[in-house]
Amino acid sequence: MSGDRLSRWLVCTWIAAVTLAVVPGGETPFSGVKTGLVAAGSAALLLRAFVGASRPAPLAPRVLAGLWIASLAFSSLIGPAARPGGMWLDAAAGCVLLALLQAPFEPRAPMRAVAGAGTALALVAVLQFLGWDPFRWMGWSSSHPGERMRIYGTLGNPDFVAAYLGVSLCLVVGEFFSANEVRWRRLWLAAAVLQLCALAATRSWGTLPALGAAALSLVWTRGSEPTGRLEGSRRLGWRAVVFAILGVVLLLGAVWGRSLGAVVEGRLYLWRVAAPRVLEAPMFGHGPGSFRVLWPSWEAEYWAHGGSAAQEGFVALQDHAHFDYLEWLLELGLVGVVPRMLLVLLALRAGRQWQETRGRAAVAALVALAVRALVDFPLARPAELCLFCVLLALTLGEGSGSRRVLAGASAQADANKVW
Repeated sequence: MSGDRLSRWLVCTWIAAVTLAVVPGGETPFSGVKTGLVAAGSAALLLRAFVGASRPAPLAPRVLAGLWIASLAFSSLIGPAARPGGMWLDAAAGCVLLALLQAPFEPRAPMRAVAGAGTALALVAVLQFLGWDPFRWMGWSSSHPGERMRIYGTLGNPDFVAAYLGVSLCLVVGEFFSANEVRWRRLWLAAAVLQLCALAATRSWGTLPALGAAALSLVWTRGSEPTGRLEGSRRLGWRAVVFAILGVVLLLGAVWGRSLGAVVEGRLYLWRVAAPRVLEAPMFGHGPGSFRVLWPSWEAEYWAHGGSAAQEGFVALQDHAHFDYLEWLLELGLVGVVPRMLLVLLALRAGRQWQETRGRAAVAALVALAVRALVDFPLARPAELCLFCVLLALTLGEGSGSRRVLAGASAQADANKVW
């Protein structure tokens, strides 16, 4: 097996492991093992990047990835409430991003790995919805109360499952329209249906803006102009399927979901309490992991200055702000937030030029995750943060030639295709 092929297998196996690994009965059965896998993967990818010969991505994103890591280290040293160990997941993710930019992968293998891992996750979630939890067959069941919370997949919570599937569904649909053989198109169609059913079962309101933004990104990105009836129908079908998925999920969410008003009020309460604290440490933040440490005192002070009776139901300990960009600003300050946001903007700018169907699906997946982070905390969780870094690296590989390899391979496959 060649070195490049071995590397592809390793990164695909790593993506699947971070998604699906669980330690039933452990103190942290989901996040603990996944964080360890992200750290191990970052070390292996860095070794590959700096030992092997490769053509790196442009300098600007690599510098920004380095600043991602450096800002974490700096904030952990001077942050007044930095929590020991609070930076390790973020630091490992930054190393993954830097490694993937230093030695880019051909995009198809990791994208298919995410799509396949998402399909396996969806299968577990659907079985849990039907009352056939595979973990219960092994003698272990989650302690989460309530009917909705029993759909935790391999990530620990229905909202976590929905965040991951919002990404993988985009990639599955891209694979469906990129497949050259009928059998593969049927398999990807079945995977898309399964993931859609799992998304509906999670009843997560965050799915709606995420998939809505992903659908709109297809209009914004510059797809190639149709050169024939077949290509035109594929483009039309691609957009129609995405908007149909959005409509179905919207309908199911409205019928089965929780009260949207209560969800919105809960988020607004968190942000009213936390947002003013940005001004206390605007440049360097309070330190990695500080949100969880400081929340009780922030909430107590908020109520000391008055709060409405309608908000009493939202009083509780919180680990996250349910708004990743606000949490970054609180913990890392502008020094930590600016490099990350510039990476996202550069990725979207590069992705807008990616004309091939599979590439546009990757951009849609990145948009879905970035929008989800406005109302949730996927970028504070190992599996979704892993996806974020992989998608950033694939999209930012503008100058590495990886996109041209993908486009050229797809063009050659289309030329040889028998319909």
